[in-house]
Amino acid sequence: MKMKIAIAKVRFPVALQTEPARNDSPENQIAPPPVAGFTVVEMLLVAGIFAMLVTWMVSSQIYGMRVYTIAATKLVATAGARQVMTQLRDEIREANSVYVGNCSSSWTTYADVTNGVLMQGNAIEIYPTANTNPFLICYLDTSTATNRLMLYNSGPGITNDLCDYITNKLVFDAEDVYGNILTSNVDNRVIGITMQMSQWEYPIAHIGNTNFNYYNFYQLRTRATRRAIN
Repeated sequence: MKMKIAIAKVRFPVALQTEPARNDSPENQIAPPPVAGFTVVEMLLVAGIFAMLVTWMVSSQIYGMRVYTIAATKLVATAGARQVMTQLRDEIREANSVYVGNCSSSWTTYADVTNGVLMQGNAIEIYPTANTNPFLICYLDTSTATNRLMLYNSGPGITNDLCDYITNKLVFDAEDVYGNILTSNVDNRVIGITMQMSQWEYPIAHIGNTNFNYYNFYQLRTRATRRAIN
């Protein structure tokens, strides 16, 4: 009879692996990787590009202000003249009678243009009703440097400045339906209004001791007649 003998396997303890002792002395430490930076040339290049951008932005702002000044001056000049023409046109349409005349410097010197000569002058007299009082006189005051267009209202007895910088002397005229200037006060005459203005274009464009300002010229014209023809 065969007998089996079991032999036990003996396990020997495995020695733990240990790291060698670290030497933290400065000469044995590993240096950190170098950090990237900017060179002087790169800094100068960036500063130059930034200066160019700032210069471009400032130049754009200055150009925009100049364009705005030009547009604002033209709009103010034409808007003011259009308001004056609208007011005079409404007064003429609602009037009972209108006469073309001339004034020297004040409404007190007004005189109608006599028949036989061209019906044109620097003033008009408007009667709103058949009554000769009250009345309106719109005249060109040439006693000032700007040649103001004035409106006198006899009701409250006040004079208003309608528009300045007018260069033409003959602002008003009486015309027929074809635009020809009449020589008499016919009943169905048309009152023409012509305003030629010279206004300062750049009121703030002073650079050093040099003045780049100049004047621009405008002309507005309208025609109106009375609605109630006698």
